[in-house]
Amino acid sequence: MDGHWTHWGGGWLPPRPPRPGVISLRPLTPGDILGGACAALARYWVPLVGAMLLGQLAALLLLAATALAALALHVRPVDALVPAAALATLLTCALASALTGAVLRPAVLGRPATARTLLRAARPRFGAVLGAQLLVLGAVAGPGAAVLAAGLPPLAAAATLPAALGLGVLCALAPTVAACEGLGPLGALRRSARLVRGAWWRTLGLTGLAAAFALAAAYAVQLPFAFAGALSLIPAVDGGFVHAVLTALGAMVAQTLLLCFPQLTAGLLYTDRRIRREDLAAELTRQSAPSGEFSSA
Repeated sequence: MDGHWTHWGGGWLPPRPPRPGVISLRPLTPGDILGGACAALARYWVPLVGAMLLGQLAALLLLAATALAALALHVRPVDALVPAAALATLLTCALASALTGAVLRPAVLGRPATARTLLRAARPRFGAVLGAQLLVLGAVAGPGAAVLAAGLPPLAAAATLPAALGLGVLCALAPTVAACEGLGPLGALRRSARLVRGAWWRTLGLTGLAAAFALAAAYAVQLPFAFAGALSLIPAVDGGFVHAVLTALGAMVAQTLLLCFPQLTAGLLYTDRRIRREDLAAELTRQSAPSGEFSSA
């Protein structure tokens, strides 16, 4: 790419880095990463919501089947629904991570994506992503759980929080690695630790900001749906069904924000670390041609 003239310096500026998608193909600033995650969510929210809807419907079917089985076996529904809800939550989180890993390629390269193509790309990596998330959960919660299981007081478990935080940040990119690279769960954790090393505080700050932004945005998105749903309950309107639909739609969009935006931020952090350490920008520039494809190798 040729340089460009500026009258401010009276000479030629270096060539601008290419920007085929939501980020420029160069080392990214924190603003680039958060802004790129917002741009990716704004551009691909329709296929993400559509694909997440299928996952949420599957989770609801799992809960309904569990409730019916509990009634048939004369088991208290609560005893069966609590572990089923935990399993459904884990599966939904893994689906969100796999989908955001799948959307990373078109987002960085500026290409379209549909819910079908995202699901097709996410399906082969779903098991690895789920395994990586379970290992991260075990690494973060394991020390405290072991202390409590040994019968020690909760204050002793609180002393493990720094170790849990350190491990959690080191493993923060593991679901993205599992989604984007052909690695198993353990390989994804090791790869994440290598990529995060040297940028621990940066990773902590950006993931924390992404989580806070997602919480605020999810709350803001739900408000108009809740307000419209409340209006539909006015007796003259007689909109009980409308209220249910609007409430469910607002919850679905909010959950997509809560689950997908932090993972999009992690995906761009992963891209930035590879640009800085592995010269990924040159490979992405080559692949930004119409015939190129995103490669995680």
